[in-house]
Amino acid sequence: MAEFSRIKRIAHVIIAIMCVITIGLSGCQVTERVPDASLPKSGEDMRSETQETNETQTLDEEETKREIPEIYYTYHHLSAPEQALYLEILDALTAMSGEVSVSTLDSALLDRVFEYVLNDHPELFYVEGFQYTEHFIGDALTQITFAGTYSMTRDEARRSLVDIEKTLSGCMHEVPLNEDEYSTVKYLYEYLIDNTEYDKDAENNQNICSVFLGGRSVCQGYAKAMQYMLQKVGMQSVLVTGYTGTERHAWNLVRVNGCYYYLDPTWGDASYTYDGSETRQAEDAVFLPPVNYDYFLVTTDELSKTHTFEDTAALPVCDSTQDNYYVREGLYFDHYDRGQLENIFDSDAVKMADYVTLKCADEQVYREMLAEIIDDRQIFGIIHASEGTISYASNEALCTISFWNIF
Repeated sequence: MAEFSRIKRIAHVIIAIMCVITIGLSGCQVTERVPDASLPKSGEDMRSETQETNETQTLDEEETKREIPEIYYTYHHLSAPEQALYLEILDALTAMSGEVSVSTLDSALLDRVFEYVLNDHPELFYVEGFQYTEHFIGDALTQITFAGTYSMTRDEARRSLVDIEKTLSGCMHEVPLNEDEYSTVKYLYEYLIDNTEYDKDAENNQNICSVFLGGRSVCQGYAKAMQYMLQKVGMQSVLVTGYTGTERHAWNLVRVNGCYYYLDPTWGDASYTYDGSETRQAEDAVFLPPVNYDYFLVTTDELSKTHTFEDTAALPVCDSTQDNYYVREGLYFDHYDRGQLENIFDSDAVKMADYVTLKCADEQVYREMLAEIIDDRQIFGIIHASEGTISYASNEALCTISFWNIF
């Protein structure tokens, strides 16, 4: 006697959420899935062979034996069943295939692992979302099938990837590759910021096409582009999403010289603060360097002062400061040191830039530095000037002091 099964078809798509930060920051865009009302959620009957619908999905031993490079952070922090599902989704999205059966009956897990795949793989820039089909026999769910939804055809995606690689060829040729990964990350960070303008109206601003093909993007585009370049040079990085205040935001987790750090390339770009305002650029350009390093390889504690994490894949506690920009560049102070200050202001780099930011270990050091340098006016002796003016700005939250118009 033939049996009947019900199919429940549900779709999830990715939509852009426009965000505007009003306290000294501009907007950013990230992605969020919502049910698509255009697709039916009610079941429809169809005939199915008992043998097919009663099959239980099992882990594919060959799949679990695949060697997945360590550059994909999230994959290597999943359970074996989650890894198997991750690979099924990844293969379907990479091939842009039709419906495929997956090894879970849990739609919430499917949704979560889909997000993990996208957070690991910025090269899936053509993925728009997904839909899944629940197969029932009576009231028993027996199978889920998965299909990606795409913003491009296969040919369009291939052509875009070729164009992206052409754009990056010069950068990849010049990037320093040595035992010290700090220099590699710093080069790519500066390349990204130098070649991208923050633009909330940019086309494809949720993916790497906006950066590498358009030169304009928002926070998720910046973060995915940074991740894409890091992975190309063999460095582990993952997209991290959350909030700054009440607004959505995206940044990176990256492993550098064996330690984990957070990096926010969007907040490193002065154009993010300008947000396209020509008047503001004209008025404030003197106050901002073209590249800001306040969020370059920072700890969890430091980032958490301004960023709130979404509850996604397990993330490490980042507590190393050895490759923080200010530490590596000799601009970090754990106590007031006039000799160190004189060396900094006498350096060719500071004289050429006519700008420098100093980072203090804590609030106590920060206040001591302000008292000595500003209140006691030692800055003029430090720069060997008997008179004149110098501009500065202090940031109590970050314990930084910036100087410009120095010489």
